[in-house]
Amino acid sequence: MEFDYKNILIMGYANSGKSVEKIIKKLNVDYKIFDRDHKINGGHYYSKLNRKIISDFDLVVISPGVSIYNKYVVMAERMGIKVIGELEFGYWFTDSPVIAITGTNGKTTTTSLINNIVNTSYHSDAFGNIGKPLSLAHDKSLDYLVCEVSSFQLESTYSFKPYISVILNIAEDHIDRHKTFENYIKCKLGLLKNCNEKSIVVLNADDELLMSRTEGIKAKKYFVSKYKKVKGVYISKGVVYCNVGTTQEIMSLDDLAMFGGALEDVLVSILVAKLLKIETEKIVQEIMSYEKFPHRMSKFLAKNGVEYIDDSKSTNVHSTVNALNSTENNIILLLGGEDKKLKFDEIFLKFRDKVKFVIAFGSARKKILASAKKCGFESIDSAKSLYLATKKAYDMAESSDTVLLSPACTSFDEFKSYSERGEKFVEYIKDLVNAKSQN
Repeated sequence: MEFDYKNILIMGYANSGKSVEKIIKKLNVDYKIFDRDHKINGGHYYSKLNRKIISDFDLVVISPGVSIYNKYVVMAERMGIKVIGELEFGYWFTDSPVIAITGTNGKTTTTSLINNIVNTSYHSDAFGNIGKPLSLAHDKSLDYLVCEVSSFQLESTYSFKPYISVILNIAEDHIDRHKTFENYIKCKLGLLKNCNEKSIVVLNADDELLMSRTEGIKAKKYFVSKYKKVKGVYISKGVVYCNVGTTQEIMSLDDLAMFGGALEDVLVSILVAKLLKIETEKIVQEIMSYEKFPHRMSKFLAKNGVEYIDDSKSTNVHSTVNALNSTENNIILLLGGEDKKLKFDEIFLKFRDKVKFVIAFGSARKKILASAKKCGFESIDSAKSLYLATKKAYDMAESSDTVLLSPACTSFDEFKSYSERGEKFVEYIKDLVNAKSQN
């Protein structure tokens, strides 16, 4: 593409910012970096910005962690300076067709599984929110780029136009970042804003909100459903079918039991693969050999009839609801962390018979307790930290109970990431089990 910018400001110098810098260095244009948290050697670094400094730039590239409501971003836009996200910037410098996946939950699993399947017949790699910025694809020769896309990234895209766009679901999340649920919905649907009649869009037909907001989309639309026959992939009488051109049996539903609440992710992966004309045998083989990501409904211990599950990756209510839907009765649920301004009522109203007890922990615990009280759910206690919550759950668990960490909150009040939180939960349980066995 023709690149006319002469002076670029990179905001944020973690993985995304560094990947943008690699491209800019090859362009041989002037640039500077702004980051509060990362010290950078040389003369390219700002720890503070002001109007005079910003006025020197004609392009600002922001990392996903930088909000469009950031005061410097707002300042730049008011001065008429173009502001884009790393995803948009990376898209400018790749010629490979993009398969983009977004949704409130299931993005990482779906992206990973699609990439595994696509690689059986083509040369592809996974980028985006899965951990590898799209800007790193600029010098790679690939048949397809499989890209996990978050609402944070979609805030600041303009020309991004995937070959196949996938929206898995939309439920309330990240209100602390996007201000309102409507803003969040618009970010997610922004994946489709550049679609035309030749674009391919894959949607979850079982998500009523998603279906109601995509009726007017001009594209070749395909669907997945667990409950009804659709143009795409669906389940009927315990069998997964694909209805693209001709109707074809793919596999038995029983073979997908290990995916639990991630069943829609598998259906979408099958549909994308069939749209790329990948053989059914290859699709099934990759699905059956797939290993789920850590901290997503990971059963790590069964002791004295009690099962322990790490679902620390569930950082919103919708994800925790999926976890509870795929779990048997007698659940002791650990719920909490840092609040994202979400409502917890659905958990207490929908699962009062399945959830035996809830232990609310972390900075969100008072809000969770208030929600339980409002919903008439009385089997609840609280703890300041995850460790204290884990110990309470361990002490009360009886044979046939399941202790489930599915927090519906971020981890940042106590941990650096959901991964660290999950690892600590596993460590706490194992230490408690070992301590008891030594007594």
